[in-house]
Amino acid sequence: MSVVATSVIAAVSALAAVATLAVYLYLGRRADLAGAREEALALAETRRQVISDLQLQLESLEERRQRDGANCERRLRELQSALDRTRAQARNDAYQTQRFYAAALSDLLNDLRRDLERRPPDVEGALARIRKLAQASDPAA
Repeated sequence: MSVVATSVIAAVSALAAVATLAVYLYLGRRADLAGAREEALALAETRRQVISDLQLQLESLEERRQRDGANCERRLRELQSALDRTRAQARNDAYQTQRFYAAALSDLLNDLRRDLERRPPDVEGALARIRKLAQASDPAA
């Protein structure tokens, strides 16, 4: 074989090696790009799932907040109604107590007037009745 044929074979071999290297680098780069694309798509899918889960949680929390708000309003109305009933009962009790004491005072005054209007007036009886009432109502006694 001649030197030219050997040089041509060596040149073709070198050219094939360079072409093989170029194809290898090109395909390697494409594989890296495809891997990066797949990874980006997987990350995007993960983000979508996380966002979807967060939206469901937000909707659930919003519904719960609305239920709690409605329950709070209902409970507030119930408590206000109970307070109004209690106030009305307290007013009624105070009125009844006032009437009772007014009637008792009226009876006492009528008895005292009768004792003092007698002939002769029973001042000692009236004073005894006053002392008895004063001792019964005095908490220190």
